[in-house]
Amino acid sequence: MTESIVRQGRMFHNVSDSIYWLPHDDEELDRLVGQHFALKALFEGNVAKEILPTLEKGAKILDVGCGPGTWIMDLATEFPECELYGVDFCDVFPSDIRPPNVQFLHANVLERLPFDDNSFDFVNMRFFMLALRQDEWVTALKEVYRVLKPGGFFQSLEAGMMDRGNDFCLWVGGIFMNVMRERGQEPYIAFKVNELMEKANIQHIKIDKRDTYLSKPDQLNREFLWDIVNIVRSAQPFLTGPLGISPEKFPQFLQRFEHECKQPPGAQWLIAVNVGQKQC
Repeated sequence: MTESIVRQGRMFHNVSDSIYWLPHDDEELDRLVGQHFALKALFEGNVAKEILPTLEKGAKILDVGCGPGTWIMDLATEFPECELYGVDFCDVFPSDIRPPNVQFLHANVLERLPFDDNSFDFVNMRFFMLALRQDEWVTALKEVYRVLKPGGFFQSLEAGMMDRGNDFCLWVGGIFMNVMRERGQEPYIAFKVNELMEKANIQHIKIDKRDTYLSKPDQLNREFLWDIVNIVRSAQPFLTGPLGISPEKFPQFLQRFEHECKQPPGAQWLIAVNVGQKQC
């Protein structure tokens, strides 16, 4: 079991060599499930189109940092002929109820994953921006390279920052970026993954950038507004100090943040998928 610590009423991991700063309680797992389906709608599927032919033939797939396993179980249902593995350093994935072609393991990509070289046709990683220090990315990607088969594909999904919106939104986004930098993380890693992939000998194929418009009233953009508000909610213990507010005032701050995201000029949140391939 993952060691845990309670911070301002939320359950966080207590693993000394991990920088990850979102909780692993039921509230956060619910957010991750909702986020998954919003991302699937935004990108019109779980997998970039370049990778689909590999999956349709039957493939061995690894999801690094699988969390509650929502992405991998969704993909397992869509491609029942594939063999799928999910790994995470927090054991929050389901232990009993899962598709028959899915296995979950406790593992850390910064250490040697429990797989042989050249094992997988496709490796997926997403939202590691709050999990890795800037200088840990190449180490993680080299481990991805090791377990990929020659010709195998890699998909990375990361988000940009809250850097478009009114002054209040820009202030909150700036605070979030400052906390990341103080923790050794790169706020704009989504747009630097391509360079890091090349350093790990993974050939970059493309980047697919898609905007979300948090002021728009349609269902998908409402889901992303809900997601980003709840990301900030989950990060509360690390934000109250920099924001200059008490934990008791944080719910009031969140209400204002959600309101301000909808105000002119309207907050936007850019999300990017990078695709790469291990050369034969």
